[in-house]
Amino acid sequence: DDDIRVTVGGPKCKQPYSSSILNISAMSYGALSKNAILALNTGAQMGNFAHNTGEGSISPFHLEPGGDLIWQIGTAYFGTRTPEGEFCPETFRSKSAMPQVKMFEIKLSRGAKPGHGGILPASKNTPEIAEIRGVVAGTDVISPPAHNMFNTPVGLLEFVQQLRELSDGKPVGFKLCVGERAEVFALCKAMVESGIKPDFITVDGGEGG
Repeated sequence: DDDIRVTVGGPKCKQPYSSSILNISAMSYGALSKNAILALNTGAQMGNFAHNTGEGSISPFHLEPGGDLIWQIGTAYFGTRTPEGEFCPETFRSKSAMPQVKMFEIKLSRGAKPGHGGILPASKNTPEIAEIRGVVAGTDVISPPAHNMFNTPVGLLEFVQQLRELSDGKPVGFKLCVGERAEVFALCKAMVESGIKPDFITVDGGEGG
């Protein structure tokens, strides 16, 4: 029939394909193969739900099937970075205008390795990956533990607002793995003080995905 059974943390429930309960969480091209990305995005297009790019930026294989994309912006600013590894507003504005790109997720941390950055080793940094991510091929590239565009909760919200304006109003949120209650209170206080609110917040679990 036209329905699919999905399991959401317990008993099975019946939802139509168009239900937004089905979304594809962040997994980058490079960590996954071309065929995997094509298959996932084709599923998103068929089911009318969203495909998160992961922090490895937008590859041609994310775009080919035509499924909706959530562009994840990590600490290395892959796909929208300067040669020095800073965030590049001009590149972001250009890519954010693509019709498949529906929203943006700033990745602060994830449950799989909270508080840690990452590394793209030179052996995996092929010319294709380098072009997609905006780095020099054949070199080690570090994803720092933290963003260099901000270092306070208010700074995070100002970055949210900057991305919102550069993308002509597309939704912007952030993803975090909560470590302490005080961190949540600080974010809430910053929202009240600044008047800037994210369009969504993704909370990752300590189970690592």
